[in-house]
Amino acid sequence: MKIYPFVPLLLCAPVVALAQGQGISTQAVTGGLVIPSAQVLDSGTIALTAGTYAEPQLGHFSRRRSYSLGIGLLPNVELFGRIADLQIGSPDTAFNNGIRDLSANVKVQLPQLWRTAPKIALGINDVGGGAAYFKSIYAVASDELGPFKWTAGYARGRPIPGAASNAYAFKGVFGGAELMLGNTGASALAEYDGQQTHAGLRYYSPVLASLGNTQLVGTLQRSFGATEASGQRANASSLSVSLLVPLGKNAARAETFQPDNVLPPVDPKGAGTGMNPTADDLLDRLQRALQAAGLERVRVGTLANNLLVEYENHRYGQNEADAIGIVLGLAVEHAPAGIQRVDAVTHQAGLRLYVTSVGVAEYRNFLRNGDAGFSRGSLAVDLHPSYQAADVKWITDAPTGHSFARVEVKPDLNYTVATDVGTFDYSVAANVQGIVPLWRGAELYTSYVHRLANSENFGPDAVFSSSRQRNGLKVAAIHQSLWLGPHILANVGAGRYNYNALGLQGESTVFVPGRDDVLRLKAGLYERKPGQSRSQAMPVSGSYRWVPSATTWVEAGLQRYSDGSRGPSVVLTRWFGDVAANLFYRKGGSRQFAGLELSIPLTPRRGMEPGPVTFAGTSGFTAGVRTRIASGSTVQNSVGPASVRDFALDYDMEQRQLNRGRISEKYLLSQIYRMREAFFLYGRDLLPK
Repeated sequence: MKIYPFVPLLLCAPVVALAQGQGISTQAVTGGLVIPSAQVLDSGTIALTAGTYAEPQLGHFSRRRSYSLGIGLLPNVELFGRIADLQIGSPDTAFNNGIRDLSANVKVQLPQLWRTAPKIALGINDVGGGAAYFKSIYAVASDELGPFKWTAGYARGRPIPGAASNAYAFKGVFGGAELMLGNTGASALAEYDGQQTHAGLRYYSPVLASLGNTQLVGTLQRSFGATEASGQRANASSLSVSLLVPLGKNAARAETFQPDNVLPPVDPKGAGTGMNPTADDLLDRLQRALQAAGLERVRVGTLANNLLVEYENHRYGQNEADAIGIVLGLAVEHAPAGIQRVDAVTHQAGLRLYVTSVGVAEYRNFLRNGDAGFSRGSLAVDLHPSYQAADVKWITDAPTGHSFARVEVKPDLNYTVATDVGTFDYSVAANVQGIVPLWRGAELYTSYVHRLANSENFGPDAVFSSSRQRNGLKVAAIHQSLWLGPHILANVGAGRYNYNALGLQGESTVFVPGRDDVLRLKAGLYERKPGQSRSQAMPVSGSYRWVPSATTWVEAGLQRYSDGSRGPSVVLTRWFGDVAANLFYRKGGSRQFAGLELSIPLTPRRGMEPGPVTFAGTSGFTAGVRTRIASGSTVQNSVGPASVRDFALDYDMEQRQLNRGRISEKYLLSQIYRMREAFFLYGRDLLPK
């Protein structure tokens, strides 16, 4: 192992400051310039990186690009996907003359044997697949001493496919050091990756609170003693930029929220407003306040010692917990003397879905002191509220009004990543969805698609032309939701789907009694188009979702995919606030795919105030990367963008009516601080002065 003079200099440097962030190495793992460290991304942190480094063992390339997406999927576990785009000659050639590879990396940090022990991690680069250019396994240890970090480890690699001699992207003993340069945010790095030496500078930006506590990390490096597989010298400089977004920390922000306009002490006479109006006055004020907050179909009444509030929410589109927080906060502050509990009954399309209940005294105290202990013990969630409307003493006979139509706009994106014909090919369109409420539980749903742009390979008569976005009215159907007993919610639709096919779509969610688990069934039946098989015209899916915690799901089932193939699917879902990360495996016939998707809301936390027609974005837009699982020398990534795709319904009941599946008592208990925050942000000013 070569030791260059600057390495011992770093080892002997004085302590001046603490390290200020995490770097992403060229291998698409947390680490130094090239080598991995024993650090892992914090749970819920997303890392996006673009750089110009190429392993010299792969050869000489005129174009060097590397992109990666990483996420701290579980505590002490990080997952990265990397796209290496290395070309010889013109980048405009139809087929890549070089290497275009999609690979996945996993690293697990082991428990520390004692508190001050160095961190130790095990990792695998380029998991699975056929043509694996970066295949290796490694063990690594790291530690910090003030401003100084050290890393040491050992890697076993697999020879690069097609190399003229035994060449490895990563192997052998490796090590390195990083020294923070005072409080500048900059650091100096030096390391040996087992085959060549590297030195460089890295800059960690301050945390950008206005951008969700995002941090930028830039790295400049130079290799020394690098050689290609042929033995030719290949020293080169490279640059990379990383964007780190701590979704997990942002999701926990509400726990430390401090309101500017605190509430006065609770009126000992029982009126949270500090006034002595009549009970009817308080309920009338509550109804008007909820309507002013932007909630629809509001109706307020009392049932025995309970204050009951029915409402429908389309304004707070990221999470129903915001609307529930506003309802509960305003309701307990307006509750007349003698009222012990508040019931917030959530409706969609006028259909009762679930009720969130809390004790008045406990929740009033929680709003004031932020101590959720007693409120958590008081909060309860029940499906399919079964009270009789005639038994409720309503303040008004009919609920307040609602929008006559809602318009939602979302992007529709068909794309391929790291195929033989392109690094990223796409066809993007605007999907304008119209929803018109009809009768209880029924809505007219329309979807109009307008193509905006596409890459050359998605053009007419090109290799991906069959997946090019199509202009026109895609869906026009009536969908009816209804309860089939206390534990089964169903939705069925009939109309025009897939642009010109009459058909039916249906789904049902079976809530497992006594658990947060659900059984999900989905099916479609369409007119067959020319050249379409019977299986393609009848997609179906059945799955069981195990919910071990409020933020973690595992869903396994069987599908007949929309391309007609059949097989199992497994999805691990982790929630970080309103962003879901889905790690999935799907098999259809002989084809297997694995990948990572992110589902994010593309709508404000508080959207447009209700009117005759309201406009909003989507509460869940999903995109990600996937790769075909192959063996031997089989090409790893598929060029069939429609192959073995999850069967998705046009009208998604879970997204539209069940808060993207987040309605369990366990989940809403985890959101109790967010409910308090939402009340102070959007409801506090609606209380009497």
